Amino acid sequence: MDPDSHKRRRGEFATTTSTSINDLPDCVLMEILAPLSLPTVVLHCKWVSKRWFSLISTPCFARRFITLHPHVHHPFSLIFYYHDCHLNKRLLITTTSESESESESESELKSLAAYLHNKCDPNTSSLVASCNDLLLCRVQQDCPPNPINPINMVSYSIINPISRQCLALPPRLVPRFPPHGFLDIRLGIICSYDYNNDKQVQLSSSFRVVLIPWSRTKFTTQFKTHIFSSDTGEWSDSVVLCPPNLDGFYFTLIPLPSIPYKGFLFWCINGGRLLGFDPYNSRCCVIEKPVQWEQGHNLDCLGLCHGSLRTSQVSGSPHCNEHPCLRIWDLMDFDNNNNNNGGGAGAGGKWCLKHELYFNQMVSEKSPWLTQYVTRMFPSVSVLAFHPNDANVVYLMIQSKVVLCNLQSRTLEVFCHVPQREHAHYFTYHPLSFVLPSWPTPIPSARDAIADYPNSN
Repeated sequence: MDPDSHKRRRGEFATTTSTSINDLPDCVLMEILAPLSLPTVVLHCKWVSKRWFSLISTPCFARRFITLHPHVHHPFSLIFYYHDCHLNKRLLITTTSESESESESESELKSLAAYLHNKCDPNTSSLVASCNDLLLCRVQQDCPPNPINPINMVSYSIINPISRQCLALPPRLVPRFPPHGFLDIRLGIICSYDYNNDKQVQLSSSFRVVLIPWSRTKFTTQFKTHIFSSDTGEWSDSVVLCPPNLDGFYFTLIPLPSIPYKGFLFWCINGGRLLGFDPYNSRCCVIEKPVQWEQGHNLDCLGLCHGSLRTSQVSGSPHCNEHPCLRIWDLMDFDNNNNNNGGGAGAGGKWCLKHELYFNQMVSEKSPWLTQYVTRMFPSVSVLAFHPNDANVVYLMIQSKVVLCNLQSRTLEVFCHVPQREHAHYFTYHPLSFVLPSWPTPIPSARDAIADYPNSN
């Protein structure tokens, strides 16, 4: 055999196999990138080139990633504020995942927590509402003092700590009433997004931010709202009619975070009831109190579990020598299409009692002091949040500890410690639930914020 011909064949072979990854078609490149385990890792790949950025930004890529990573249980964090021993406001974000084996999810949650700590200064801003992986942040800008008409210029922004997107909303003048200030304003964020919309060229979503100003009197026939629409990029003011069978209402003194559910934002109002408002169609509804609700005790937690609206109440009176009782209800048969301005109170939905147990029936093997404390005649216990994936798990606040309570086994376990000031056995601010989705929710017109990502933690 001719040695030169052998060299030529080797050269030809080397030439034909020297293919760059950039020469691969989009469908093949997608099959290389989509199997990467974490969304944050994939999002970092956006910055390789404009082509990779465009490919990863398409709905087709999002659907493929979700198909390859069908998480049954999404990891989540609790986000809340507390005051330390020096009365400084601090931000606490839990990062423990659902099981010890989920080290990747644990690492990702820690990365998100570091980003939020760097992004949100507790002294100048507050995370005030959430919708899945979107967070609503408020920044106060003080106006000159005016005792006759006290107002503040407030700026809001939408943050997605997964994609490192942050969209600043136009500033808004908001009335401020002493002594509670912004606690008297009810607000929330709700998002509408469909991964399966084949007509979308780029990933996009539509969201609304809702502010309901405080009123010195009882709401009777109507209430005012300020709504920011991502579709228009502007704030609008409107007056919403109350359902005719709602005999007036006022918001509860302790403001629980708003909960988005089936197109409505829900807030707790007096009498153990919920007010729901649909900012897309400007309609509202009311859900009546649970049958077992006890007069004189507010609903102390509102959230989602397995996609259903859930609430709870801790009842019992030390004056009657009663041990406190924990009751948890899930909303059943709620039909958002039957709830409108003319619908009946709680039309299409009813509360179903899921759990009822007394705290003196609970035990803690790892922390005997918990058993001793909750079996006292009247311990100070409050419900912080519900587990979004496990109906038998709730998070309690006991003696400056976040405690995981298993409702089925009736056991207690310390989840984390809160280094708050002495004798503060409750949170001034109720926690937000941040759910880690299969793919991050895109924020419309957030191109400026995407530049945050390469320099983030």
